[in-house]
Amino acid sequence: MHQRKTIVGMAVLFAAILVSALAADFAPPDSSQQPAEQLYQAALLKKEAEGDLNGAIKLFQDLIVKFPDKRDVAARAQLQIGACYEKLGTKEAEKAYQKVIANYPEQAEAVNAARQKLAFLSKVLKAGESGGREYQISRIPTDPEKASIAIISPDGKKLAIAGMDGEIWARDIAAAKDTRLTQTSAFEYWCFWSPDSEKIAYLDALNGLHVVSVDGGEPISLIKSDSDFIQSGKFAWPVGWTPDCKMIICQVPGRGLCAIPFDGGAWRDIFRFSSPDQEKEFAFFALSPDNTRIAYVSQKSGNGDIFIMPITGGESIRVTDHPASDNRPTWSFDGRRLAFFSGRSGENEIWVVKISPEGKPEGEPVQVTQGGAGRNCLFSWTKDGKIGISKTPIIMNIFVTDLGSGKETQLTRMLTNDQRPRWSPDGTQVAYISENAGKRDLWLVSPEGGEPRLVTGSFTGRAGVESIRAPSWLPDGKSLAFIVFMGVERQRGIWVIPAQGGEARKVNFIYEGSILSMDWSPDGKKIAFDYSGTKDDRTIKGSRIFESDIYAVPAEGGEPVRITKMEKPGLSFQVPRWSPDGKKIAFVGGDWFESNLEKSLWQIWVADLENGKTEQITKKDARVWQALGWAPDGRSLFYSVQEKNKDQLFRVPVEGGEPIKLNIEGTYPDCSPDGKKIAYSKMLKTVHEFWLIENFLPPEKR
Repeated sequence: MHQRKTIVGMAVLFAAILVSALAADFAPPDSSQQPAEQLYQAALLKKEAEGDLNGAIKLFQDLIVKFPDKRDVAARAQLQIGACYEKLGTKEAEKAYQKVIANYPEQAEAVNAARQKLAFLSKVLKAGESGGREYQISRIPTDPEKASIAIISPDGKKLAIAGMDGEIWARDIAAAKDTRLTQTSAFEYWCFWSPDSEKIAYLDALNGLHVVSVDGGEPISLIKSDSDFIQSGKFAWPVGWTPDCKMIICQVPGRGLCAIPFDGGAWRDIFRFSSPDQEKEFAFFALSPDNTRIAYVSQKSGNGDIFIMPITGGESIRVTDHPASDNRPTWSFDGRRLAFFSGRSGENEIWVVKISPEGKPEGEPVQVTQGGAGRNCLFSWTKDGKIGISKTPIIMNIFVTDLGSGKETQLTRMLTNDQRPRWSPDGTQVAYISENAGKRDLWLVSPEGGEPRLVTGSFTGRAGVESIRAPSWLPDGKSLAFIVFMGVERQRGIWVIPAQGGEARKVNFIYEGSILSMDWSPDGKKIAFDYSGTKDDRTIKGSRIFESDIYAVPAEGGEPVRITKMEKPGLSFQVPRWSPDGKKIAFVGGDWFESNLEKSLWQIWVADLENGKTEQITKKDARVWQALGWAPDGRSLFYSVQEKNKDQLFRVPVEGGEPIKLNIEGTYPDCSPDGKKIAYSKMLKTVHEFWLIENFLPPEKR
């Protein structure tokens, strides 16, 4: 179910809807970057970031001609040519993959990937044979400077776009014309089409719920951002509409499914949880178009599987049964199929399973995408059985700059999203989180460059682990801590793993709630973390539900102590970082009911643990991004601010004063232990893509 408690969650929806390169590109290139590898990366950049498939094909073909002796690179290039043709929806994809097998038989990894691709293409092409139709995937243009996400209308004629400017737009696909539908000061970030393609429901940054006509006009506010409902920590997540399109049906935590009328009338319960224990069984509700069945994800089998239950209650029917996690079920408009994400092929892809009139699965699921979905891809159905996919590839790599000379060194070079670098205590390694092929893993790289090393490969491959974040070194430099943010309940929480790799262990933490970031204290005795609670009896006593606060807990276990004690509604705190001497904790804070209306006006705060004082360090008009790091002397803090769509690094004295701009483009700053260098993430490229897939289903038997 939608996680809405932090601005980080909103940023994930806006800017971190990630896609990855092919599985064959897992191994990072050598830092020397030979000409063949340079040309390969340039072609991959054109394919993944710019979306210029024909241009990428030409570059890959040039590479094969110019460097025939670099057979490993040439084989990967030929594989990518097939991937480009596959996205273009042409038969040349099959020929390109066959060339990998025929021309590079000794390149086992590329040949294996090509065989998997051919098997997939054979299946989808065969599925369309009897109807004379072939599997097809085509790109629908969107404005790269405007779109953040796009959802296709049920009639397939329009796109609802949540723009980078925080507004809702409608694009006429045939005319390639955009119409702005909202004019507000609040960020809107999610869109839901009505079945008749006439209305768009959307959520703003505070989870206010609104509906606007596709022709424009004044939106109707069903739940206002400043309502008592929102300020009490509640929210309503749309999962469907009534057939007459006069009410939108939402999942409401602690209650169930409610139909909310547009005329301001009373909410009507469609399905009500019988108890808190029953609610825990459900995630990612999806209501069938005829409002008779609920598809949902449950972890009761040990990992995510999809079930269907009558809206009136009763026994659930299991739809999927696989060791890999299946999630985010979405009904087709005829109610005869469910599309869902699954990692059963090794990567997170879209699959479709047929559902009988009795709500039972019929046959095996059909794989719809191959190397094209990614963990946070968004998709939706059209009424004629097509699936639209919205993606925003983000390429962010790790860099280091010498603060004396200003020399910048690029440490990572893959077309991945690398973020949150952290120096080891001895300054010999930089840990970071990287997302590739739908997985988010912990890596290590030398600050001088070289080949990165995967730390959590075996850990993130286990069932129930979907997303890790917030790396932090333990003081001895031999182990790293991180958070499992998404996954089954038994996996979520704080973990520690040896830096050289090995078995991870979970830190004893039994509280329910949301933890997005943590930091281990310099003396190794405590853990600082941000936390927002729940109404569960296992929540931290006295915790707030809508807002998050900073806590510290003994590393060996014990009662958490709340550091931020301001009770102002909407004021929330996140991303704690211990000072080098362990006497202070810095973090960012902002007021949901003031800041977000100004597009994330967050500030840096510092809590002095000795005298109990908490003070705001940056000025109120600063636009601080949620990333910060201490200077080794403890006298100043590094942070990033977005200026003209680019992240810029600043330094501010802890005692207060004017921030100093460093003239370094980047975010997630972390200073080296000797204070001479700073590591950070830099955005290299991002562009929105929208793809339409059709003719992927087997023909109906008469």
